[in-house]
Amino acid sequence: MDEASESEEAGVLIMLGLTVFGLLFANLAGFAHVWPAADILPLQTADPGPADRVVWWLGQTFTAWVFNILLLVLFGSALALGLDVGGRGSLGWMCLLGLMAAYLFWHGELLTVMALAGMIARPMRALQPATRWMTLGALIGGSFLILLAGAGITALLPDTMALADLLGLDNTRIAAIEASHQAGFLARLPGNMATALQFHMVEMFFLGGGVLGFVLLGMELVERGFWSGRWPVMPLVLSAAIALGIGLPLNGWAALHALSTDFAPSQTGQGVAAHATGAMLTAWGYAALVVLAVRFRLGEALQLLLIRAGHLWLSVVVGQIIVLTLIFSGLPGVALFGRIGPLGLFAMGIGLALVQAGLIWLCDRHLRVGPVEWALEGLAHRRFARLRR
Repeated sequence: MDEASESEEAGVLIMLGLTVFGLLFANLAGFAHVWPAADILPLQTADPGPADRVVWWLGQTFTAWVFNILLLVLFGSALALGLDVGGRGSLGWMCLLGLMAAYLFWHGELLTVMALAGMIARPMRALQPATRWMTLGALIGGSFLILLAGAGITALLPDTMALADLLGLDNTRIAAIEASHQAGFLARLPGNMATALQFHMVEMFFLGGGVLGFVLLGMELVERGFWSGRWPVMPLVLSAAIALGIGLPLNGWAALHALSTDFAPSQTGQGVAAHATGAMLTAWGYAALVVLAVRFRLGEALQLLLIRAGHLWLSVVVGQIIVLTLIFSGLPGVALFGRIGPLGLFAMGIGLALVQAGLIWLCDRHLRVGPVEWALEGLAHRRFARLRR
């Protein structure tokens, strides 16, 4: 492997490593509360305090949606570099793994739609570059227009309609969901399966084009040598400054807008549109900053940890899904679902991130690949290699 390819691989792995830590914080509320509560604070706690409001706003501004977009893009980059879990057959097994994770553990997983998008994206690399760029632009832009159309419909709703009426989640329904999760894994399983089916239908029919577009974008970034740091410094600096200078304020405004309007149905679409735009810009800004940090060798010890996490990204993501499910809805009587506000979730996230970092270091020291990567590669090739170093 030449120096440019090594630099490209290192950049992708570092960004993947950062993304799996960001996903931990971005997805905590999705595990801890009913499904819209990550983006709707009143569904997390009826009377949030100032600290909860600040922490929730910070999460919405800096992490929500951003790292999910980055995961899609980086998955495409990993496919282009051959860093996925094995040959073509592994994507089928990854799809099955995603279905199991969604229906048994957590409805919000992305692995299923990523695997399906990867199956379509791989042969599309044979297209001409201009065709690929027009295709990914149309896919991402089309999904964004669908999102805007959905947001626009909310402007037609009367403000007299309550949030519970809009979502079909009144206090009685929320209490029933929380009780089923607090009753343990088996009790919450039927409800999770129903919600997972709903999520998959939305992902496939409304957001699937955008997912494929982001995967294709990740492939194109590898083709252009983005992750290797070979791009000129000033375009990276300027693009990061512009993207973050626009994206973060949009995210922050969307969060403040949600708080200030008390989620009046006719106004919620404005916040959704702002957040979607801001999240895409923020994702680009983060990526450009990481490329600059790699280029100038900033925080090399941290970069080494992130490379280790990038090698194990699939195992880390699956591990997060299983562990967080057990914490919030595993054992009857001790499940934490619906019982922790934003401030508590942030503190929990810090602790879990430290534990995750330690486990990544141990796995990298003793295992050749991550356990999930090893299993999928063995299933794809019908031959299991040695796992330990």
